[in-house]
Amino acid sequence: MFSKKKCKNCGEKISNSYNFCPYCRASLKDRFEEKDWGFLGRNDAIDEVKLPFGFNHLFNSLVKSMNNQFKEIENQTKTEQKKTEVKKGGISISISTSGGKSPEIKVTSFGNIPEFKEKEKQISKKSKALKLPVSDSKKFSGMPKKEPETNIRRLSNKVVYEIDMPGVKSVEDISIIQLENSIEIKALSKDKVFHKIIPINLPISDYNLSKGKLVLELDAHE
Repeated sequence: MFSKKKCKNCGEKISNSYNFCPYCRASLKDRFEEKDWGFLGRNDAIDEVKLPFGFNHLFNSLVKSMNNQFKEIENQTKTEQKKTEVKKGGISISISTSGGKSPEIKVTSFGNIPEFKEKEKQISKKSKALKLPVSDSKKFSGMPKKEPETNIRRLSNKVVYEIDMPGVKSVEDISIIQLENSIEIKALSKDKVFHKIIPINLPISDYNLSKGKLVLELDAHE
């Protein structure tokens, strides 16, 4: 005699061969049988996987090696990014004059090059320390002008102008004005005015008058 099971929906006894109740058409499968147990069926849940001997060590070594490779690639990428970073910048020098006052020099660096920031400090320090002689313009009016003989020397970090001014005895008789793109020099001797325009845009680092010769040093750091 065939074994029977009871329909949980209507209570009728039904043969085990049925998947649906012939009375109420309810499904006769157990709840766990109605679940989707995946590709391996109901027993595909694995609590523990036992790998062959030595495979765990090999697998861990492989993972460790891959992590090291990923870190190396990341470090190389960061290094390449630093190498390819574009460096650009410069230094802006502005010179302003007003009345009979000494010219004011303002130095400003810009960009992402650290050397320019250091250069800004050096030039600003020198320009603030050096005071150029500026005489009253009326002193030079009405006198004949002459361009003095000039010798130029280029050293490693500066340009030296040697300007012959015979008859000029004191720095008080000299006017040195640093303009935006040039340097204007006037010097009063007994019967004439020496007048010189130097078409160069370099800061004056030092000057000296000795035996009728004016020596002018310009900062030419690269």
